[in-house]
Amino acid sequence: MAGKPRTCTVDGCTDTTVARRLCRKHYQAAMKAGTLDQHAKLPPRVKNPKICPPDHRHGEVGTCYVHHQCRCDDCVTSQTKRNYRRLQLKAYGRYDTGLVDADPVREHLIMLGEFGLGYKRVASIAGLGITPVRNVIWGRQDPGPRKGEMQKRIKRETAEAILSVKPDISLLAGGARIPARGTHRRMQALVARGWSQSKLTDRLGVERSNFGVMMTREHVTADLHRRAERLFEELWDQLPPNEEWRDKIAYTRTVAYAKQRRWLPPLAWDDIDNDVDPPVPDDEEGGLDDMAVELAIAGERVRLTPAERRECVTRLHAARWSDGRIAETIHCDVKTVGRIRDELGLAAFDQTELRQRGAA
Repeated sequence: MAGKPRTCTVDGCTDTTVARRLCRKHYQAAMKAGTLDQHAKLPPRVKNPKICPPDHRHGEVGTCYVHHQCRCDDCVTSQTKRNYRRLQLKAYGRYDTGLVDADPVREHLIMLGEFGLGYKRVASIAGLGITPVRNVIWGRQDPGPRKGEMQKRIKRETAEAILSVKPDISLLAGGARIPARGTHRRMQALVARGWSQSKLTDRLGVERSNFGVMMTREHVTADLHRRAERLFEELWDQLPPNEEWRDKIAYTRTVAYAKQRRWLPPLAWDDIDNDVDPPVPDDEEGGLDDMAVELAIAGERVRLTPAERRECVTRLHAARWSDGRIAETIHCDVKTVGRIRDELGLAAFDQTELRQRGAA
């Protein structure tokens, strides 16, 4: 019994005269029948199927040859030289891929981000595009199977440009929020020199009602910090005008105000932004400054002696305040409050009771 005729399985092949191409069987049949010329022929092969844009630098970089598949004489010659040079360096053991480990660069970007410099700002400062910097910290963002993949190595030039960006306040955007310690110390030092808060607010460009609020905040904007820094550099070695009797009264009150809070003058700091607060020694007679204690309990930023700090903890604990609330009020660490409470033999309050009292 004769089997079924075998059909051609070549995609697009047919024995009609409109075929784009023929399989071997139909090609031989068409040759024997003399009808090969009746079939449509394939278009001539294009020598350069892909041409890179005219603004690209032919022969100078490998992008044209590799990605755009440009095969002009300049691109072919340049690629041949690069391949020969690469093989030569490998043979000598001196081949360098130009790539470095990406982990240190990623950690540096995270540190800059915590400081307030985002990856877009870092890219602008380093003179790089946003994409290579973003890929280092967030992974590849191009659509495809490798999307989200974290890079293990990056170009040495990119790494050096990113690592050259340092956490400098002058590089921050004006609205970035930074710790207010340096701003507070500068304003306190000027007040200790006799500059009243009203005079400082006029020169600083802020509302007088906002000055006290600013001095209690943990963070300020980078723009405000820079203005305070310029004002401090201008006035730290000058006394305020005190020829008229109003100015003399303001000077006396301002100095007394700073003295009550034990604010330090400008020359007390080597690095006003980073120095640790110098300790306030205990009174030899063991006395307490009730004014400093009252100001601290009221929430003022006052430099306290260890004995005065213990007195604040004792009084606020007697009012059944929690450790966190005491620490926030007298501007110290909650661990310090807990340590003082243990030294004084004061029991910690039950947190459920504190929450119920707070809700009431």
